Amino acid sequence: MTPAQWVLTSLLLVAVPFGLSLLGSGIARLKGTRLDAGAADPCFVLGVDISGLLYNLFMCYWLVLFTAPIAMGGLIWAAILAWW
Repeated sequence: MTPAQWVLTSLLLVAVPFGLSLLGSGIARLKGTRLDAGAADPCFVLGVDISGLLYNLFMCYWLVLFTAPIAMGGLIWAAILAWW
């Protein structure tokens, strides 16, 4: 892999879980549903309760704790490859 591919992969490792968390939070805000780390209030869209989905999307930010060190390693590796 080229250094640019390492950088892109590393950034996606952090951006995807963070983006999913923002997506869940944004949908809940648009619908006026309370969403926090404890639970989500019922949220109905076309007669279907999507509160479980919103909660799972919102909690994806915890994945950043696991993917950020891997992404930093990828960025360091890209810098090493670019330097050589």
